[in-house]
Amino acid sequence: MSKIAPSVIKLRKKQESKTKRKGDLAPNPEMWAALKNGKLLNDILEDFYTQVFADSQLAPFFKDATKQRAIEKQYLFLKGIFTGEKCYFGERPRNAHHWMVISNELFDYREKLMEDTLRKYDLAEPLIEQWIAIDEIYRKQIVKSEAFGKKVGGIEIPAEGYEVDVLTVGSLCDVCEAELSPGDKITYHVRTGKVFCSNCTPENTAL
Repeated sequence: MSKIAPSVIKLRKKQESKTKRKGDLAPNPEMWAALKNGKLLNDILEDFYTQVFADSQLAPFFKDATKQRAIEKQYLFLKGIFTGEKCYFGERPRNAHHWMVISNELFDYREKLMEDTLRKYDLAEPLIEQWIAIDEIYRKQIVKSEAFGKKVGGIEIPAEGYEVDVLTVGSLCDVCEAELSPGDKITYHVRTGKVFCSNCTPENTAL
């Protein structure tokens, strides 16, 4: 059996240390056990997002999403943190919230709603503190006074505005649901990706 070069072993260890979460983001078996291996987490998120979607301050941020989708994404994001598994493949918090103008006060309001929900399900106080500590890590990525562009491959994409393009595959207009064919010229919103056919102008349509 051939031996692995010391330099390769050193590189692997270096890569592993980069991906291994530490501190509040380290895997938390105690938390996952308290969440009944995910069953209680799902119940908590179901309750939490039911409140969010009915809340006048928070609901507007989810106008283009369903409650079930919000629950699924948050479940996988938190499961990945609590267990250390690579099960979340969505956008990181900075990109996922890049267009949302969220103040510290609104962030605190959301955190209070989450804390109250966690206490409703009798999660131990030290675990609640650990949960909120994780949210706090992402505060600086989410709180902002104006929207900024999403970063993809180190390049920042504008947060607002429209571009015109020609379809290479068939699609549907997101407003009137008219069928669009390859070669059709469309307008799309750079943040949401919402597609407008030639009969539906963005200026007269809410995002």
